[in-house]
Amino acid sequence: MSELSDKVSKSLERIKAYEPSEGYYLAFSGGKDSVVCKALLDMAGVKYDATYRVTSVDPPELVRFIKEKHPDVRREVPRYSQDYHNEKLAGKPITMWNLIPEKLIPPTRVVRYCCTKLKESGGDGRLTVTGVRWAESPARRANQGLVTVTSKRAAKDMLAKDSFFFNKQGGVVLTNDNEDSRRMVEVCYKRHKTTLNPIIEWTDRDVWDFIHCEHIPYCELYDEGMNRLGCIGCPMAGTKGREKEFLRWPQYKENYMLAFERMLKERIWRGKYDSTWRSATARDVFNWWMEYDVMPGQLNLFEDTEEIETE
Repeated sequence: MSELSDKVSKSLERIKAYEPSEGYYLAFSGGKDSVVCKALLDMAGVKYDATYRVTSVDPPELVRFIKEKHPDVRREVPRYSQDYHNEKLAGKPITMWNLIPEKLIPPTRVVRYCCTKLKESGGDGRLTVTGVRWAESPARRANQGLVTVTSKRAAKDMLAKDSFFFNKQGGVVLTNDNEDSRRMVEVCYKRHKTTLNPIIEWTDRDVWDFIHCEHIPYCELYDEGMNRLGCIGCPMAGTKGREKEFLRWPQYKENYMLAFERMLKERIWRGKYDSTWRSATARDVFNWWMEYDVMPGQLNLFEDTEEIETE
């Protein structure tokens, strides 16, 4: 427990050290990491406002948990700009169900436009606090630090400091919190998307020990065996993960099917239906998206293997 106490103390020091005059923007998802960050901000006594981005695909239990246990969290609905090129969508809320027809392709592990549009556009011009941790994935360790400045044009003098490096996305990552580095962050966060990750080195065990010790409420879905809460149908959950989600929330599967059907109609309307898409149905798209099968006309390298049941 002493090790966790040290980590808590360090996280509180970081939060106090970087506090901007207007307060932090807490990107609140309702998951275990964000409830920990919210508790730490309260313990540090700093100014902040917590915001939940309405994604249209979060589990209903998670949405209810936020409403009941965190009524102070502001709900923010992402919207298309008023001058958006598609007049039918201009000024309207962005949802997964209109993003798919608009992008003409389902979200995939490689093409993750949904994260950009639904989650990551909040907090621009603010120093944003997130619950990103290295323990979540190797990619997080490679691309995230204590502070991450997401900009390909980030100030070059940041890289003159030994504590900074470029990540794969072209952003600048701060690996420590010395005084010189903090001054650089103060220069950059007004101009670039800048995030503070105060629990970056915490493990899953640290997170749960802190939650239990501080008696912090958490979403009931964790007690049902779910390790991470996120968008229903996210490709990053893999085929088996999405299968479990669609069994639990079948209406979301139907919503995806309807979105795929509208996507195919939009492809025809825009003249974007080549041989791959011309004869495809919403079911074909779903099977391809779930990695059950290839699209009509595509070469199946595994055609001799046993057919996978999709129903």
